[in-house]
Amino acid sequence: MEPYDLLVIGGGPAGLSAAVNGRRRNKRVLLVGKETVSNKLRQAHRVDNYLGLPEISGVELAAKYRKHAVAEGVDLLEDEIQNLWAEEDVFQAMGKTQLYVAKTVIMATGTPQKVSLPGEEELAGKGVSYCATCDGMFFRGKKVFVLSELEEGEKEANFLADLCTEVYYLPRYQGEYKGLDPRIKVVSGRVLRLLGEEKLTGVETSTGRYEVDGVFIERVSLPLDRLLPDLALENGFIQVDRRQRTNVPGVFAAGDCTGKPWQIAKAVGEGLVAALSAVDYLANRA
Repeated sequence: MEPYDLLVIGGGPAGLSAAVNGRRRNKRVLLVGKETVSNKLRQAHRVDNYLGLPEISGVELAAKYRKHAVAEGVDLLEDEIQNLWAEEDVFQAMGKTQLYVAKTVIMATGTPQKVSLPGEEELAGKGVSYCATCDGMFFRGKKVFVLSELEEGEKEANFLADLCTEVYYLPRYQGEYKGLDPRIKVVSGRVLRLLGEEKLTGVETSTGRYEVDGVFIERVSLPLDRLLPDLALENGFIQVDRRQRTNVPGVFAAGDCTGKPWQIAKAVGEGLVAALSAVDYLANRA
């Protein structure tokens, strides 16, 4: 497998800016994200403070970003990176079903996700999973609960409906859930805590308790310390220098995952700097 020069993780303004600028320097670039153009950007009703493009909608801006990336030759893939590690002189990144290899990595994963539910950290790997296609087979013939913060969770729940005897689905986003398999039971409320000690035994919500064998949590991205454990964080954000370098050689970061202000212009600028730094890193390594 011929490695990419740059692997960009995340399809927001920072990630797309990094990808475009990497291609402008004639590098092979792969962008992998749950959404190849961030839904958070598309949801913006109107953007008034982006220089030169006043009163543009998030949908319009997202379309321009994607069109630019495609025109430059960026490879765009919808997937979620589950693990990232260095091996010899490259980085390996495992998606839900595919392995990606690159010489450098630019993390543009958006606002950092944190372990937020009581019992989640203790039960991770003991009934709590973040990937249905990865771990669903372990719960064949059992009852499971899916907590999702985005529509992508409907695909995960549908996958589980073919494996499990019962699937509960608690959405934390607005929508009609028309894509859900009719066998899935949609529940309301909010999750209060995950139950169990040695293994998960159930989920307690504000509207009731569910005895299940597994919980699948669908967030915008994995917590950063689960994705790359050696990555230095400060207050939950990735530590970078002025050149968007992290503490891990060959890994750069840009956008909301590096901290405030959470603005499109800042993300685009950091994506550019990260790409230039990655290109310099490759040149110095050659």
